[in-house]
Amino acid sequence: MTSDNSRHRLGLIAITALSLFGALFARLWFLQIVQGEPLQDAVSSNAERVVIIPAPRGRILDRNSTVLVDNQESIVVAVDVQKYAKLDVADQLRLRQRLAAALSRGKPKKDAVTPKFLAARFNDSRFSPFRPIPVAEGISVDLEIYFREQADRFPSVVVERQTVRRYPYGQLAAHVLGYVGALSPEEYAAAKTHSSDKPYEKTDEIGKSGVEREYEQYLRGVPGRQVYEVDRSNHVVREIKSLRREPKQGDDVYLSLDAKVQYKAEQALQGRLEAARSRSTPAPAGGVVVLDQSNGAVRAMASYPTYNPSDLVGGISKDLWADLQGQTLDDKGKPERDQDGKIIQGPSKLLNRAISGGYPPASTFKLASGYAALKLGIIDPAQYIQDPGYWRLCQGDGPGCLKKNAGSAAHGSVNLQNALTVSSDVYFYRIGDISWAKAKNGELPEDGMQQHIKELGYGAKSGIDLPAEAPGQVPTPASEAKLAADLYKVDPGYYDNDPEKAKDAGRWRTGYSADLSIGQKVVATPLQIANAYASLANGGTLYRPQILEKVTNANSPTVIKAFKPEVIRTIDWGPARGDFLAGFAGVVGSASPTGTAYRTFSGFPLSSFPLAGKTGTAQTGKDKLGNSKPENSLFVAFTLGTGDQYTAAAMLEGAGAGANAAAPTVRLILEPIATGEINAFVVPKGGAIDPSAVAEQSSAIATGGTD
Repeated sequence: MTSDNSRHRLGLIAITALSLFGALFARLWFLQIVQGEPLQDAVSSNAERVVIIPAPRGRILDRNSTVLVDNQESIVVAVDVQKYAKLDVADQLRLRQRLAAALSRGKPKKDAVTPKFLAARFNDSRFSPFRPIPVAEGISVDLEIYFREQADRFPSVVVERQTVRRYPYGQLAAHVLGYVGALSPEEYAAAKTHSSDKPYEKTDEIGKSGVEREYEQYLRGVPGRQVYEVDRSNHVVREIKSLRREPKQGDDVYLSLDAKVQYKAEQALQGRLEAARSRSTPAPAGGVVVLDQSNGAVRAMASYPTYNPSDLVGGISKDLWADLQGQTLDDKGKPERDQDGKIIQGPSKLLNRAISGGYPPASTFKLASGYAALKLGIIDPAQYIQDPGYWRLCQGDGPGCLKKNAGSAAHGSVNLQNALTVSSDVYFYRIGDISWAKAKNGELPEDGMQQHIKELGYGAKSGIDLPAEAPGQVPTPASEAKLAADLYKVDPGYYDNDPEKAKDAGRWRTGYSADLSIGQKVVATPLQIANAYASLANGGTLYRPQILEKVTNANSPTVIKAFKPEVIRTIDWGPARGDFLAGFAGVVGSASPTGTAYRTFSGFPLSSFPLAGKTGTAQTGKDKLGNSKPENSLFVAFTLGTGDQYTAAAMLEGAGAGANAAAPTVRLILEPIATGEINAFVVPKGGAIDPSAVAEQSSAIATGGTD
């Protein structure tokens, strides 16, 4: 080989080497200078894992700063899946078996923790692999000590103390407060989209009902975070402490409720239902609302049957969920059924009957029909009519032709004021009869009565700041026709496949207007009834009822959001307001012994705490044998004058006449306020109520009304 050839080859090698190094340096320049920042972010992202630290929820307090919902520590057993994954398969199995046995000690078989459950738990994608996965909550201190002492037998098991909801007064205001529970997939998807400032993990809890749900945005705390550096196997290398953020407790929510009045309302409701049951009536449920009639603030809201939110902390068992729904499970875990195979269904404990229960308002509705009649020019408040105890709608003895007063009582000559005091159905049957006759003649719109009735808030949601409010229903000729047409489309056989029969069934009749006028075809909530009367009591303002007093920073006086009265509309009662007030005052007043609740309020301090009210007794149909079912009992009362401003409405299912059950309930709520006893009253620890004792203690309240 010549030296020239050697030099030629060395030159080629040098050129090739320089080209390669040039390409390498060019690539490095491109990666570091051109793409350096994006690639650095990618590397950091791949090497860092963010772990959310749950934050305590905000407290819920009443208007006087009584704490209704707080937080407390709960002892939680969890498994560090990072350490668990490093165990061999045999050790993992032994750990699951030991842990299951320890957690199941002393529990019934159906509640036992199984190794299978633990294995599924560790593989549940909802849980972060960088936080211990909880497997048991609320364990005893003894079990906590056991796990700590036997730590070598439970590798990867950790015992933590976490904050959970605490309810100092048990069941008190349960339906208003609501409860929290695990996020559903749908809730997580929505929260992930709308909660960037307070991010949710799949295993987080969220407000499910009541205030907990309505004011979730304030009550939920700002989660903290820990940032870990991990290797390619997703194992933790270290925590980047400079990026750590401590969790921040949620805001405090103050309610317009007065805990003392709330307790008295629940006590009265449960006690008078118990008293009704002692008279062999079913009286299974009821609802009560107390409003500040001057601004729409809710001072108390009770519903029965009720529940203890504490029982729902940490999850709900199948048996508990069935009980809350009003069902009982058999030995196979299925709802019990009757002899006809139908599920035995009792009243739901979760339903807030004060805002979600729909009931015929009965004679309490005479405020609305009387108002509508005035607006339509059907009645003159000063005009007297004869009430012989019945009103004839048509000739003959056909069903519905003859409408009678309660007990067929004849009240003689009555005007608007008298008719309200004695609860003359005849006076209001006449209103319904005339209104429909004028509608058929074209003098009034077909739904003329209904239009004015709805001005008082019936047939529409009030807009209260609580979820699941029902709108109620005020039927019209158009809605009746649509109902029959829709039913025919779904089930033609219901009308014997005859469209004309369906059309006739949906035709409005005079009797419907008559029944509407005494509140028998209407569906309303206790809240709607109370709010309508509040608009009369305060002179003509229909407020949006509100449960919120204010929101402040956690444990701070700094106000974030405050209560402001909101007006739905104004009501022009005109000169007739005095007739309404006098008529309702006569219902309870000592000056009018003919009042339907006169005996019930005998001895009440009316001179220092003037009051007016209205009874109602609602028919509930017939049973399978054609017998009339027990009537619902209703009563609404409101204060007069410029003193305390309260309107209270009560509805007790299947409890009989309004004066016998609902009226005593309202008296038991308002009397401690009237006498000043409420000022010294202290809500019992735990909020316990003894309905039997209340029934016995209130047995001296006179009853015996027929409406």
